[in-house]
Amino acid sequence: MNKVATIFFLLLFPLFLKAQGVLNNGYSFTNGLYQTFEEFKENAPGLNWNDVTSDLIVMEPIHKAKMIHLKNATTEAAINMDEIWGFCVNGIPYKKVDSMDGVKMFSFAGIQLRGKICYFEYEILEEKEIEVKAYNPLTNKPFRKGKVKQENIIPLKVMMDFETGETDLYTRKNVENWISSDEKLLATFQKTEEIKLQEQLFKFLQIFNDRNPIKMKK
Repeated sequence: MNKVATIFFLLLFPLFLKAQGVLNNGYSFTNGLYQTFEEFKENAPGLNWNDVTSDLIVMEPIHKAKMIHLKNATTEAAINMDEIWGFCVNGIPYKKVDSMDGVKMFSFAGIQLRGKICYFEYEILEEKEIEVKAYNPLTNKPFRKGKVKQENIIPLKVMMDFETGETDLYTRKNVENWISSDEKLLATFQKTEEIKLQEQLFKFLQIFNDRNPIKMKK
């Protein structure tokens, strides 16, 4: 290859990468509704926003969304939310997650980190029975006991493999497992002091994504 041709190739190479589209937080997904994980992975929503109507609330600053009354815009027939994986608005994807609102509203979590390892957060409502006792104020002894339901809001932090859709909780141990294919990064992770590691845990996911880029088809 002569010098002129080499320079021409080097000029084209960055354009080729740009055309391929590397998945990161700057990558803009196609707006619409994803009916399956595969549609999300291929950036090909099965439903266009013009094809549906819904009551949708998107809270971008906190990466949350709520949806209800999803219908076909032409027939007004209800669309089964079990057939919806997620959606995208303003280029940002949201994944359907367990809802604290039961059947009233369907909850979605904005995917805050996008790359080979994705990351999102949401909350679930945990209900459990606890035993309570009634005490006699004179003897300070229990004379009656029973069970009551207690509800607690549990925050969840979740990682998702962009290639398989597999999810796992965002913990120190799981982060170590998920980045283990990058031997150099894993070695750095294991040498990092525990106190610093807790502060830099999310950064390791970002570095892993940068070092192991996913090229999008469109």
